[in-house]
Amino acid sequence: MSNVPSEKKLDHWKNECSHQKQVERGREGEGVGDKTSHLGMAAVNRYSGKVVVVTGGGRGIGAGIVRAFEVRGRALEQELLGTVFVPCDVTQEGDLQALISETLSRFGHLDCVVNNAGYHPPAQAPEETSAQDFRQLLELNLLSTYNLTKLALPHLRKRRGNIINISSLVGTIGQSQAVTYVATKGAVTAMTKALALDESRYGVRVNCISPGNIWTPLWEELAASTSDPSATILEGTLAQPLGRMGQPAEVGAAAVFLASEATFCTGLELLVTGGAELGSLLVFLSVTLLFAVSICVYVSLSIWMLRDSALSTLPCLSLQLFEGLKAYKGSDQQVRLFRPWLNMDRMLRSARRLCLPGFDKQELLECIRRLIEVDKDWVPDGNGTSLYVRPVLIGNEPSLGVGVVTRALLYVILCPVGSYFHGDSMTPVSLLADPTFIRAWMGGVGDYKLGGNYGPTVAVQQTAQEKGCEQVLWLYGPDHQLTEVGTMNIFIYWTHEDGVLELATPPLDGIILPGVVRQSLLDLARTWGEFRVVERKVTMRELKRALEERRVREVFGSGTACQVCPVHQILYEGKLLHIPTMENGPELIQRFQKELKAIQHSVVRQYGASAHDWMFPV
Repeated sequence: MSNVPSEKKLDHWKNECSHQKQVERGREGEGVGDKTSHLGMAAVNRYSGKVVVVTGGGRGIGAGIVRAFEVRGRALEQELLGTVFVPCDVTQEGDLQALISETLSRFGHLDCVVNNAGYHPPAQAPEETSAQDFRQLLELNLLSTYNLTKLALPHLRKRRGNIINISSLVGTIGQSQAVTYVATKGAVTAMTKALALDESRYGVRVNCISPGNIWTPLWEELAASTSDPSATILEGTLAQPLGRMGQPAEVGAAAVFLASEATFCTGLELLVTGGAELGSLLVFLSVTLLFAVSICVYVSLSIWMLRDSALSTLPCLSLQLFEGLKAYKGSDQQVRLFRPWLNMDRMLRSARRLCLPGFDKQELLECIRRLIEVDKDWVPDGNGTSLYVRPVLIGNEPSLGVGVVTRALLYVILCPVGSYFHGDSMTPVSLLADPTFIRAWMGGVGDYKLGGNYGPTVAVQQTAQEKGCEQVLWLYGPDHQLTEVGTMNIFIYWTHEDGVLELATPPLDGIILPGVVRQSLLDLARTWGEFRVVERKVTMRELKRALEERRVREVFGSGTACQVCPVHQILYEGKLLHIPTMENGPELIQRFQKELKAIQHSVVRQYGASAHDWMFPV
């Protein structure tokens, strides 16, 4: 079956699902008595004597709504006795006018309209849907609702009646391969709110119901059109925290509530979803820009694609990555990000490594900028303080299998942070260098900022602390190459064997994370031109010999959290190696720290000078 619905199939839904139902409730004994008739469905007793029109009432949700009104109006054993089914094409205004006329002719008034007629095409990509297909769906899902509402309003105003539109949860949160359907249902929800404002002066209430997965013939047909109907049905069932799909009768009960009980509700979107929207921490976001939600830290969420399920790869697979950058408040009170384009480059590179969806780097940076702009009051302005920014991208595919995901969640956490060091002093750290622990290896993913690179290091960090060390010096290979310090890059400032003063750091050879501060220190040092700057492998044997020959001046780590962190001891092969970092000032570390602070806090040294070009204004 083609993914693109045929005109014949749409015609079937325009007629079949657009049946109008009138329910006669008011028979007294065998006589007709007073006609408390309901077009579509009968309501609760307090709603007796009302007339309700329900489009699409032939089956599924529409039939459930009809039954719900009837149950509330008279005993169900009559099985919709008195209901009048009026076949019509809801996309034809003439048919709708005839429906209204028939209603008034039979019952003399109209109290409620339930716009339920609609159609959900099979999954299809935008390029598979023609403009004509989209127009047909618009006519059925949106224009029919508008036209029937327009024709019914003069009569509803007389009775201070109400309108109930059937939208969809995906009209708010989105759905994969359903652009046209989501567009029409999102428009129904928006139209409901706008109409509620206009009709409030007449006492007409306008609300909508957004169902989630409701087990209907249409749902069954859509599942049958997929490659694995059973898996599709299971996925739909598990999408709700309640662990089941809804029933048409439950939507009917919601419609009765809005029609009869909810007398102070208008412009309401009532979710009948089983909590499906709660499946992945997503609480009704408008999709394009990041929204901030305050708990203890600020969290912002955005959706790349969403049709959440309670079953996700997130808890059991490491299809996740993150970034870390900081926003600073300058001496001019302007908030700026430090070299954020480097983080965007690295994040996109990590996403491609995990086969997660790509993104426009400039667009994401603009989203982050606007988020911080909204929450700029959270950016501290004390010495060494900043706003930590953590973008996260995770796969949330509803599958237990290992494979390329088609669904992912992108969110951003903001958190104000203080200075890494107390006051102006810097506390050096001691390192455990144990070659039995390996952080990364050639051909692996050590040079990507992935969540899976960090969790396994916790146990080693604990071992280091048990041995009296604060951090881990990660070694690699039989020659015990120095790679990283904890989660930082490592630098050695020494006099090389050839007698030249040198700043050395391991090269980006596939196991080293390309740190932003690392690159910044290299750029600054090369700009100064006062000593040799190299990226090359350094082994523990070389470092031990340099220490014995008193050629080592400073050893330090670099990272977003600390900027530059001095090292004063290394526990290696059972021996504690003393590093004379603090005895040497540490002059280079302090110079780096001072220069970075001046750049990040935009200290203007000369009148009229602008901020450093590493800083991105918020």
